[in-house]
Amino acid sequence: MSEEKKLLDASCQKALVEVAWAAIEASVRDTAGYDLDCIDEAIGRNPALADPRAAFTTVYVNQELRGCLGEIRAEDPVARVVARCAWRAARLDPRFDPVRPDELARLDFKLSILTPSRRIHSPAEIVIGRDGLLIEHDYQRGLLLPDVASEHGWDVPTFLAHLYRKAGIDPSVPLGETRLSAFETQIIDSHDF
Repeated sequence: MSEEKKLLDASCQKALVEVAWAAIEASVRDTAGYDLDCIDEAIGRNPALADPRAAFTTVYVNQELRGCLGEIRAEDPVARVVARCAWRAARLDPRFDPVRPDELARLDFKLSILTPSRRIHSPAEIVIGRDGLLIEHDYQRGLLLPDVASEHGWDVPTFLAHLYRKAGIDPSVPLGETRLSAFETQIIDSHDF
């Protein structure tokens, strides 16, 4: 990842983990929304957290996936985006039951902070393990984070096939008729803090 992609330092990472934990706990205990006081405090201590960034939060209970939601538009401070994503991932991912209060002690999460995307014109430009992909065609859109392909041992054609499927795009649609973008992520694991 190049210098211009603004890696967050250890202090910022720790602050984001704290914000995400607070948002997850508020979501699970149904005590507050995701506009928490700790967000402004984190930004006050770490001004880089005011930078607009896209992000995803992936929640695990007993090391099993229980939610993964994010925002792909970098319009708000990353601390606010992380809080919203964490709150929603624990409660609103339609693929899973909401996390229960008794599961909090067994909960871990991973934050994926996205770099600005770049347009991809050929599958040869895609690097498995480095690139996450976003595909758009008409009103259909799908996104897969970089670690998905690595974790499943996919090659580029398999990665693209799963991306098409996630977006609901007919596999016969040529890649040239879609808008394909790649991005990288900085992964922040709750285990590390």
